[in-house]
Amino acid sequence: MNRVMHYAMAGISLVLCFVVGTTVLVVNSLAAPNPTLPGQEPEKIVRLTPPQPNERINLLLLGVDEGLLPGGIRAATRSDTMMLASFDPKTGSLNVLSIPRDSRVDMPGRSKADKMGHAHAFGGVSLVVDTLEQLLDIPIHYYVRVDHGAFRRIIDAIGGVDYYVERDMFYEDPYQDLYIDLKQGQQKLNGDKAEQYVRYRGNGSDIDRIARQQKFLMAAIRQALKPANLLKVNNLVDIVMRSVYTNVDSSDVLRFLPYLDGFSDTRVSTYVLPGDNAVVNGTWFWELDRAGMDEILASAFWDDLQGDPRQVRLKIVDATGSDRAGSLIARFARRGFSVVDVETATEVAKSTSITSHDGNDPAALMVFRFIKSGDLFSEVPKEGVDHEYDVTLILGQDLYRQEESLFPCNQRHWPS
Repeated sequence: MNRVMHYAMAGISLVLCFVVGTTVLVVNSLAAPNPTLPGQEPEKIVRLTPPQPNERINLLLLGVDEGLLPGGIRAATRSDTMMLASFDPKTGSLNVLSIPRDSRVDMPGRSKADKMGHAHAFGGVSLVVDTLEQLLDIPIHYYVRVDHGAFRRIIDAIGGVDYYVERDMFYEDPYQDLYIDLKQGQQKLNGDKAEQYVRYRGNGSDIDRIARQQKFLMAAIRQALKPANLLKVNNLVDIVMRSVYTNVDSSDVLRFLPYLDGFSDTRVSTYVLPGDNAVVNGTWFWELDRAGMDEILASAFWDDLQGDPRQVRLKIVDATGSDRAGSLIARFARRGFSVVDVETATEVAKSTSITSHDGNDPAALMVFRFIKSGDLFSEVPKEGVDHEYDVTLILGQDLYRQEESLFPCNQRHWPS
């Protein structure tokens, strides 16, 4: 297989992971690519900051319900499906994180915590992105929202998926136009049967269903990677382009194709935000295990700082002329840095600076890799002088312009 065809198949497989990964978790039907109601303007593309060279490429996979209430009344759509796909261009690995829709989270501009699945109803894709960036401390560069028929069409286009259905599955819901009737055993699932499988819940929890759906995702990727699907590349591309609402454009696809050399299903790992069921003020939530969540993020989604931040003693001087340093200090603490001193400068600094003391240059580099900004300085060690901190970080006004581009939730304002 020549290199051009290899890239094409790798790219299609990655797209399949994105598109199938979104749809396999959907409980209700997904929205159309650019849904509008009579008299409404077409939905605008949400502009996000693209990744820096060699940085992880983070893509949000999003599915929303149809917003139908009893009587056929249409309301704001909620997000039933949320997965963060993070591709590491240095290793060629793809990590996929599922976010349970009932996760109790704080949303920018909202006065109290709510279910993650409600973010789309309150503020569309923008608020979903902002909330997840705040929750995960990860910049989201791209998003994909999928048409409800995309899953069936793609599974049919790759020739179906050979799969073992672990139990008999039967369920009817006339209101949702849902009919599920599957028998236990090895079989080839076409688009319709596959959709029945991934939508089935039975008496299990959403977390059980997520695990089962992620298993199907891997089987679908293996099917897409088969050489026989090479001749179906054009058809798959056409299906994807007709089925998704996204900020990914053709230039993005061409820019990332070289990263896909050697991509295979063995490089895909799946995760779920850990937690437990809980009742808060009479409402059922998925109460997140914050410590467990950060362990997953540190091992599979956060950028490698090339060192142990717990060994870095940090002094922060706020010279931004604003009162916004608190959120950044909290982010440093969350990543494990030891913030030993915080001061407010008497004068505003335009530029951020990072100064290492007593020869602790590797510590300063870790700070730089974390904030992705700042001028680096190394103080010459002085005999008899032993600082209580390894690095001094002076926050300049440029840092917040950088942070706003990486984390748009700092500059958008949502009604409560």
